[in-house]
Amino acid sequence: MNPDAPQLSVVVPVHDEQDNVAPLVGEIVAALRGRIDFEIVYVDDASRDATLQRLRGLQSTVPELRVLRHLANAGQSAAVRNGVKAARAPWIATLDGDGQNDPADIPKLLAQRDAAA
Repeated sequence: MNPDAPQLSVVVPVHDEQDNVAPLVGEIVAALRGRIDFEIVYVDDASRDATLQRLRGLQSTVPELRVLRHLANAGQSAAVRNGVKAARAPWIATLDGDGQNDPADIPKLLAQRDAAA
């Protein structure tokens, strides 16, 4: 295992979510930074709005953020699959890009994992 690799990859598929990306990235960082080495893998599924530009802008202040892009819309399942394939961590969490899932639940899930080990 690569010692420089993160312990957790958070995969987020998005399509036309320009207003949701910054708040969700902020919530993920708030929930995980300082608790675990992680990466955030956003997969932009050929958005037609400013989603990609906003994600690229966030990369300058969020070093954990990686952005993948589909050139043609392939759907949520394909975006999740490609994000998981690109993930560098042994553990993966997926979140919807519209904020339906609370990133604050991820540390709780990790605690359950650790308690079961």
